[in-house]
Amino acid sequence: MAVVVLKRRYELVERLASGRTTEVYLAWDRIENKELAVKVLYPQLASDPDFNAAFRSSARRALRLEHPGLVKVLDYGVEDERVYVVEELVKEKTLRELLAEGRVMKPQGALYFALEVGRVLEYLHSEGLTHGSLDEGHVFIFPRRRAKLSDPGFPTTLSGWARPYPPLAEPHRDIQDLGYLIYRSVTGRGEEEAARDIREGFLIWEEGVPQRLRRLVETCLESDGRRGFTDISDLLRETVSSLKEENPMVPVPPLTLDTEGGAEEAEAGKKEKRGRWRMWYALASAAMAAVLLVFWIISMVMGHSKVMVPNLIQMDLYDAQRVAADADLGILVVGRAHYADVRAGCVASQDPKPGVMVKRKTVIKVLESLGPLVVPNLSGLELDAAKLVLEQRGFRVGKIIYQETREYKENVVIESDPPYGEKLSEGAAVDLVVSKRPS
Repeated sequence: MAVVVLKRRYELVERLASGRTTEVYLAWDRIENKELAVKVLYPQLASDPDFNAAFRSSARRALRLEHPGLVKVLDYGVEDERVYVVEELVKEKTLRELLAEGRVMKPQGALYFALEVGRVLEYLHSEGLTHGSLDEGHVFIFPRRRAKLSDPGFPTTLSGWARPYPPLAEPHRDIQDLGYLIYRSVTGRGEEEAARDIREGFLIWEEGVPQRLRRLVETCLESDGRRGFTDISDLLRETVSSLKEENPMVPVPPLTLDTEGGAEEAEAGKKEKRGRWRMWYALASAAMAAVLLVFWIISMVMGHSKVMVPNLIQMDLYDAQRVAADADLGILVVGRAHYADVRAGCVASQDPKPGVMVKRKTVIKVLESLGPLVVPNLSGLELDAAKLVLEQRGFRVGKIIYQETREYKENVVIESDPPYGEKLSEGAAVDLVVSKRPS
């Protein structure tokens, strides 16, 4: 068999795997003297003009991506009717291989997995891209809770040889796919079983899986742009909060991770540009808000008829704006805080109060809820550490109640009141029951 060398550089050594759209080869870079991976598009798909063009366009976009959580695309081309892409060689196993071996993730490991993959998706979304086909075969699992994603934004096919289609360029689809991966990784359910569970809306959990993790997965799966997580940053915040709730002292990596060397500088430049853009956007938004507020005030002064202020409490902001507009009134969000009995994104309080008669064009000042705060697990922590955790989470330290016991070292938290998992408002007091040596 003749040796195949692409671009007089990439020598195809052996075939490693076959995917939905490509054959994967181990290749030798004759210039850099190192092993690489070369993915060659199947002839059936290479002969499809639309799929061919979509594949090469995706490869061109992937060349500029720089993130430690992405399998690096190094080159691409067309030679002797072969459409191919050159990538770094990853020798770690995919999530699909690990699941096939019967491996499952512990709850805390699953949260780290969500954080790791979520950060990569956040980077892609910030670049105006989505992965679009995130599944078990596109996730490589590394030691020390690291993961890498491959083929972001590349076109794929339906199972079998159905008509090819481009990936869904919808960020919420990536969130749904991540929820599916977490569910499979924690439960060990097969692909068809997991798909059926999700389709029927009945997830099967083992005992010991925390409710917070279950809710995170369910929220991922219901994310459709209207419900669930609004974006990947929302998911990351919930993941970090869940990690800290399970173990307040657990080390949580930063939500953003710089790449090394020149990539680090490039990313810093991008961040600086985005920062300047955000600053100008914020200034423009503030100026627009000021103009609108002046308009409302002038209109209020000029108006003579009065209307009754509607009750906006517990409404999400979109509905509240619509209801206020129907009454010829305006809304201005003047603050945000955590409330135990008001869902995130909803109105927690308003001024003027409901039922008050006001002039048309009056601006209703509202406070937006960030949702409840959950009491963390403080049992086993020393008193000073527990106080620090409470203050960092937005609670007040309440009464310190000492209880004689031999089961704990002295000055260690036995329990809290309200207990672990209770939902409270920001600034609520949490009492601590602390161990004391018997006299």
